[in-house]
Amino acid sequence: METNMTGESTASSTSDEPRATDVVVIDDEESICEGCRQALEADGYGTATAPDGVQGLRLVEELQPRVVLVDLKMPGMGGVEVVTKVSEVAPSVVPIIITGYGSIESAVETMRIGASDFITKPFTPEKLLGSVRHAMELTEAKAKPEVAAPAARPAAVPEAAPPSKHSLLLQGLDALGRLSSLGFRKREFLNELRALESEARERAERMGHAKDKEEIVLEMVHDLHVADGVIQKHGYSKSALIQILLDVQTELNWLPGYCLRWISARLNVPETAIYGIASFYEAFALERRGAHLVQVCTGTACHVRGAPRLLDRTSGVLGVKPGETDPEMKFTLQTVHCLGCCALGPVMVVDGNYYSDPSTRQIAKIMDACN
Repeated sequence: METNMTGESTASSTSDEPRATDVVVIDDEESICEGCRQALEADGYGTATAPDGVQGLRLVEELQPRVVLVDLKMPGMGGVEVVTKVSEVAPSVVPIIITGYGSIESAVETMRIGASDFITKPFTPEKLLGSVRHAMELTEAKAKPEVAAPAARPAAVPEAAPPSKHSLLLQGLDALGRLSSLGFRKREFLNELRALESEARERAERMGHAKDKEEIVLEMVHDLHVADGVIQKHGYSKSALIQILLDVQTELNWLPGYCLRWISARLNVPETAIYGIASFYEAFALERRGAHLVQVCTGTACHVRGAPRLLDRTSGVLGVKPGETDPEMKFTLQTVHCLGCCALGPVMVVDGNYYSDPSTRQIAKIMDACN
């Protein structure tokens, strides 16, 4: 952290007048706690700090702040455990991870459990405040009640005409008109449409008779709307790229290439950078996956305990090889290098549930239980 964000630590905000606590900072480095407190309070945020995860959780439960900053590596209770427990004691709080040990793996893991951002030390006050402001916006969005849909359409509103070729033509002309008024070239617009249509045709051909081109086009339109909604939710923020990818994959169960290109264009981030992140971490799927993910650990500890045999049994039950998905798109079989539970090896995981060296009969029962 830069020199203008260092100083002595404090257990809580030192403001003379009591005010609501907006942010709790949990970090075992005194200078980080004090630097964050000074920057946040200078920007108008009520702030409290804690030197470890246990005291931090007590503060969060007592003060119910809107945002909590959590150091990833701390003695005793680490940042991941803190974030997990924070969601239990204060469900509306938005966590932010701060760490000097930044990596794609740790960023993905913490964002999967609810962190809104992942910022690495040293960081500037501007970076800190930008992340906190974004988290504050997320807390406001959480607090807004959903507007219930009207029970019935008012009688005075006429029924919309059913869609027809001519109504769609009008919509197309309207889109071209707006495109021109914004200074975009019609040729480039049409070329991009043709490229998407061509991709839909190629996907339809690869899938044989399972789906025709029209179905693929509608599916792509749906997926792009999903991706666009996720991007809007995160305020078109480049710093939220990993979380955007995670959210899109959660919605679609994989990351289609056209969605990655869409995200690239919307965030103005190079495609190579997005593909680099998506292909680096095993949590991301660039190929379509089945409804249920089956993983067999082939790390050293599991291998010596019989992982190859477990993989053969699992492959036999599912009828697919590692890396493949069955024709019904129900199961995808993957191998992973380590699942962090070597004492149970060999291990199979199905939709997040762990199984230690199941027999062929047990594997069949596990798969039958999947809806």
